[in-house]
Amino acid sequence: MVIPLNNLTKKQLRGMASGAETETATEFTSRVTQQLVGGIAGIGLAMGMETGLFDVMISMGENKKTSQEIADLAGMKERYVREWLGYMAAANITNFDPNEGKFWLPSHRSNIMELKGLVMTLPILYGGFFKVAECFRKDGPTGVPFEEYHKLDDLIHLTQGRFCQDQLIQEFLPSMPQVHRCLETGIHVLDLGCGEGTATITMARRFFKSRFYGLDISQPALRTARYKAAEMGLSNVEFIKADISLMPTDWTDKFDYLFVHFVLHDLSYPTKALREMHRVLKPGGTLSVIEINAYSNLEDNLERQDRKSIVLAYSYSLVTCLPISLCPGDGAGLGGLWGREEAQKALEQAKFQVVSVTEACNDGVHLMCVKPMA
Repeated sequence: MVIPLNNLTKKQLRGMASGAETETATEFTSRVTQQLVGGIAGIGLAMGMETGLFDVMISMGENKKTSQEIADLAGMKERYVREWLGYMAAANITNFDPNEGKFWLPSHRSNIMELKGLVMTLPILYGGFFKVAECFRKDGPTGVPFEEYHKLDDLIHLTQGRFCQDQLIQEFLPSMPQVHRCLETGIHVLDLGCGEGTATITMARRFFKSRFYGLDISQPALRTARYKAAEMGLSNVEFIKADISLMPTDWTDKFDYLFVHFVLHDLSYPTKALREMHRVLKPGGTLSVIEINAYSNLEDNLERQDRKSIVLAYSYSLVTCLPISLCPGDGAGLGGLWGREEAQKALEQAKFQVVSVTEACNDGVHLMCVKPMA
């Protein structure tokens, strides 16, 4: 029987979500085992993407080849390739013909690379797993520095790239008509926590009359951003290494539009950062804060139907957002799921006027703000 969800009480929804009313111990272990095995299979997918083996398999079409033939195409050691192919066949990613001893990737699975951001989450984020575990101890470290997460900048680029490619120019900016018109005529824009400059460069290429600045504390990410901008011949973009909570003194009232994409909750000193953001934004200027689409109360998040997105958000938060924020010892430790209500409260306390709170991009919520005229 199907019961309309809107006819259920919150208590009933919580019971359904937890499965506590009907689930047996055997069913519980079976369900969790399935989840764990699926996650472990993800390591194999990540290896195929990192080594380029999936690119080789996709290029083969549905032509069946032996492990040696695939290794030769990839320029790799056959023994490792053979083990990976067995791993992927067991996970039902590649197909295997036992009569010919050959492997292939069915054409309907050739879009596997679209999942790269999600697939690479596990190996990149959990490189700091044991360091984070040490933080749980009362006498352990307060957090883990950003630098300990190898290729985290790459992961941020992968997970945010789709939004910049498919939505930023096409949907997000046009949803703010006044900002969009100003971008066309020419304004100063600051992308805070720009990483490898994906959003900054996307905007700079489209709105050539405007001047864009990307700010980040990661020198490797900024090197990549500068290289990309130079390669494209962009002259209206500049990348600066600086802390959001301590921006250049001569930036007061400099910018017409500030863009902050999945950054604020990671900061050790978000209150200081918001004060600085208020300082550098012109009176009447607009601030876009995009945060994880979550509520500040756990109960409200557990009642949502898209539980998978909440689980994923908590994984990011526990292993990176929280320990990075707490690393200095006195960091705020907001966590990725501090929620839209607390975010709005923090923005209002920083003297921004929150104009709207709407869902935006992939699992994000957009808090659009203005700095009131003096």
